[in-house]
Amino acid sequence: MSEDVPRPVVDPTLPDVLRERITRENRPPDPPPRRANGEIVTRAVRARESAVQVLAAGFTAALASAAGGWPLGLAVAVVILLAQVLVLICVEDTHPATRVLGATAGAGTVVATPAMVMAAPDGAAVVPWLVFGVFVALVGADAATARVSRTPDDHEGLAILPDDVSDHDHAHLSAVQRTIDQVASARDELGGGDSLDTERALAVLRDQEWRIAKLLVRQRELRRAHLRRWQRAASPRVREALKPQREHLNTVDAAVRARVEEITEYGRLVERAVAAHREWEQCQEALDSTAEYAEHLASAAFLDTRPTGLGALAVTAEAARRVRDERVRLLADHALTAGDAPDWPAPDDGAPGAAERVSAESDRLGA
Repeated sequence: MSEDVPRPVVDPTLPDVLRERITRENRPPDPPPRRANGEIVTRAVRARESAVQVLAAGFTAALASAAGGWPLGLAVAVVILLAQVLVLICVEDTHPATRVLGATAGAGTVVATPAMVMAAPDGAAVVPWLVFGVFVALVGADAATARVSRTPDDHEGLAILPDDVSDHDHAHLSAVQRTIDQVASARDELGGGDSLDTERALAVLRDQEWRIAKLLVRQRELRRAHLRRWQRAASPRVREALKPQREHLNTVDAAVRARVEEITEYGRLVERAVAAHREWEQCQEALDSTAEYAEHLASAAFLDTRPTGLGALAVTAEAARRVRDERVRLLADHALTAGDAPDWPAPDDGAPGAAERVSAESDRLGA
């Protein structure tokens, strides 16, 4: 969602799961089912309607059986059952499992009823009531599983959408929601060491968000009504009478801006507190890990002492290099003259015993 368009503002008294779902779907829950007279459908209402259905269907089936015998009673019971199955399939409030159960029961009744009548001609009179029993089971299952409202007003005013607020008021809600996000992020980062009491802060901020949102909804309604009156004003005197309304609206705007500024300032303080906490953690981590670096430095103490014999080895290597260079030069001169044998110079590096070491070293190097 764009930064300038706020999220839906949800009643903070709702459970977290419902609040998250409303925010995620960007719409309030579906309105509760109502009857044509405006009555909200609750579980008690569905149970009452189901009882009336069963009584009416039972009376009709009994009357048909008494008037025309069990064949007519069976036909009426089958028709009633199939009509109920059709209702379960078409009505939106039916639970999916009940819809499947109804379709299965209807198809099974149509297939099984003729077989039961033919298999038991002496007891065929009970077949209509078996079908009626299936009807009662479906009506009961529908009453127990259909979507209903738990209370008459449990879906009223749960959320305020961005479209319910004027566009230029979106910035206020967005600023409050950014502060809420900052506090929630601080809570996650601080974890168990929360010294800011972020849980209480979130509760207060969400309550303020909800109150400000409701106030902005009402502000939008009154602003539009004022504008209509201003446009329809018949004279300057009428517009003069409307000025107090505009002043009240401007006062509310100023109060909302001031409260939002207080909330955003709190968000900035939280950010600074989290930055200071993060800095403290990093300094503590650096302090705790310094011992490891000190141990590493101690293990390198041997580098401060020159090892025994390393200087003599360096002198030998340098003498060997000079001897090798001289031999290469003589070989090159010999190749140019093509016939004179080279006169190898005696190694002399000016150090006692250097000649012997150079000779031995040159032999090792492949002279």
